[in-house]
Amino acid sequence: MPLELLVRTCNHFFPDFNRWLWRIPDHRNQERITYSVPELIWEESLMFLCGVGSRNAMVGDSSRVGFHATLCGLAGVESDAAPHPDTPYTFLQVLNPSHLIGLQRKMTRRLFRMRCFDQFRFGNEWLVAVDATWLRTYDRKHCERCLTQKQADGSIRYMHAVLEAKLILANGMAISLGSVPIENADSKKKRGKDKWKQDCELKAFPRLAQKLKKAFPRLPICLVMDSLYACKPVMELCAEMNWSYIAVLKETRTSKLWEKAVTKAARQDAFIQTQEDGTVQTFRWATNLEHGGQTTHAVFCDEVDTDSEEHHWAWITDHRPDQRTTPIIANQGGRRRWKIENEGFNEQKNGEIELKHDYGSKKNAWYNDYLVVQVVHTLIQLMQFGDLVKKLSNGIHDSFSAAFKTLRAFVVQLRESVQRDRLAPALAAHPPERIRVRFDTS
Repeated sequence: MPLELLVRTCNHFFPDFNRWLWRIPDHRNQERITYSVPELIWEESLMFLCGVGSRNAMVGDSSRVGFHATLCGLAGVESDAAPHPDTPYTFLQVLNPSHLIGLQRKMTRRLFRMRCFDQFRFGNEWLVAVDATWLRTYDRKHCERCLTQKQADGSIRYMHAVLEAKLILANGMAISLGSVPIENADSKKKRGKDKWKQDCELKAFPRLAQKLKKAFPRLPICLVMDSLYACKPVMELCAEMNWSYIAVLKETRTSKLWEKAVTKAARQDAFIQTQEDGTVQTFRWATNLEHGGQTTHAVFCDEVDTDSEEHHWAWITDHRPDQRTTPIIANQGGRRRWKIENEGFNEQKNGEIELKHDYGSKKNAWYNDYLVVQVVHTLIQLMQFGDLVKKLSNGIHDSFSAAFKTLRAFVVQLRESVQRDRLAPALAAHPPERIRVRFDTS
């Protein structure tokens, strides 16, 4: 069932997936090409989907007859053998990342058009978390675009990083909307008295914002961000893009704004609510605060859980807080920012996908692999949170977790299924267009 689940999920949500892959250009020497782009992208995707962990380990998988048959079925082609794992790596080195970004964008637009996530929005807006993650670190210079960080012992660490925007849904899904690399692409020449500074999150944010606006011009967005983004340039850019925002408020980041917010919030009566599990939350807020020429509001949440542990949060937002909206801003908005780190970066880097492993960093390969992982992670979440498992098992299993227990178990079974099962009989049983997939709302 794991392989059938993957195929039916892809066919149901993205029936033109292989057609999109065929449109990706191949800039390798055309006279020496043996394998098509769909074969290469699918093989790279299977390396992450099956939790293989490295290209060396993928050599054994790709040489098996069952894997070759599955790859041909997924890509819709016929070939004599599966590509060696170095072949897609060579292809990804020279591929312009814009083509995989375009593939990812097509997938997300398709999901929006299907309206399958409308019930998981943040009111009338879509909650989008923005954060950066380090992908590769090196002891020696990797390329001219590397970021540098001086260590305590005087040595230099070289790095590659990405600024990511993820769609955060109320059911727990975190789907990539777009990303930009954080890298030193500009010349280091000094201009007059201006000293050159390397790229960083805040410098990359306008680039990401422009790409998001171009890709989804009419999408109502509420950005959730950490305290780094609680600054005038970000607030101005959000106003320009017609987006709302919720950013973490910290005394160490914006001390004057913190003092004004705390002072003003203390003058008002607190709103206290008790949740079903006995957790007690105390809310305070302050409105019409001036910060860098912008008007913003602050929300404070103090929580005592059932183990008597205390937690404290604070945010600034352009959503005006009151007794009704403050708990929504805090619980359904600000506190969901961590999902980009947990369901997003942590699951991809430290989970079964093992993105923290260096699968190859030459030229564009490191960033293209990151983009392939975003496609793979979207497919995994659609399988995890949808009810297709129930339909394929004829009701024996109610959900993904009931059938596989853990994602690790599913990945192991999928790897076995890719090498053992055949696609044609499974696909003939239930045409994908006749299947309706619903998502868990718990």
